[in-house]
Amino acid sequence: MNEVVWTDVAPRDGLQSIDDTISTEAKIRLVRGLLDAGVPRVEATSFVSVDWVPQLADAPAVLAGLEHHLERIRVLIPNLRGLELALAHGVRNVLVTIGATDSFNKRNVNRTVDESLDEISHIIELAGERECTVDVAVSVAFGCPFEGTVAQARVVELCADLVTRGAVEVGVADTIGVATPVDVTAMCANVAGAVPIDRLSLHVHDTRGLGVANVIAAFTAGVRRFDGSVGGVGGCPFAPRSTGNVCTEDALQALHALGAQTGIDVGGLCKVAETLASDLRRDLPGKLYRAGIWSGSAQEADVETRVG
Repeated sequence: MNEVVWTDVAPRDGLQSIDDTISTEAKIRLVRGLLDAGVPRVEATSFVSVDWVPQLADAPAVLAGLEHHLERIRVLIPNLRGLELALAHGVRNVLVTIGATDSFNKRNVNRTVDESLDEISHIIELAGERECTVDVAVSVAFGCPFEGTVAQARVVELCADLVTRGAVEVGVADTIGVATPVDVTAMCANVAGAVPIDRLSLHVHDTRGLGVANVIAAFTAGVRRFDGSVGGVGGCPFAPRSTGNVCTEDALQALHALGAQTGIDVGGLCKVAETLASDLRRDLPGKLYRAGIWSGSAQEADVETRVG
């Protein structure tokens, strides 16, 4: 099976760390553009504290503008209150994150890992009563900015616990972008013993330039669920120097070359990235939307050709 489920997180994870105010209309345009390009699921916003992430304070208005697309929308929530808000706006798929270390988890949600696990159980129970699915992502699974390298055995243990508690999709996240393809291959093999491979997802950052390579490594290892951000925009505001999610269109270009089936129009994604760059008034980290899709035909160049 080469069918890949790709979740674009640009509207949430991508925009949350940008200081300049982005209009609600631009956010809705971004989500709709991603959906029109065939992205099966978009992480549209979050119900975290506006004091922590002011960029996403307009979550209710964004969801109101997407009311006819909620079956393909996921929303990040930090706690039970976040779930209640999401449910009130018709959301049927939420994501909860939990740190692999206490240091990061306390910095992110002001709880120990065990405290977060207890709350996740309550979230899954309440969400189940309202026909809402709960995904959980393990942050800093490959390395923590406060505790250093994280033992893969710890991640496996945490993932197994989350499956037992009823998480539908369990993701491992390279929040600070320190993983290598060797690390990813080993992690996928180890976690696959705790999480059914069709429910395992990977979320990587391109902080050190290995984002696409890590996606390829996971795909080769059997993973078929991935997160990414159109244009490569974003990064975690609670992880120092965590710049750049893996670029959706760059990664999909590589996956399609390997035979992956996604149903996503990469050319359409490049147009979405161009529009987002215009809305943000800045170039984005992604490469394909700037270079263009290679057609295989000869092209004229404005640069001088030299030999030697």
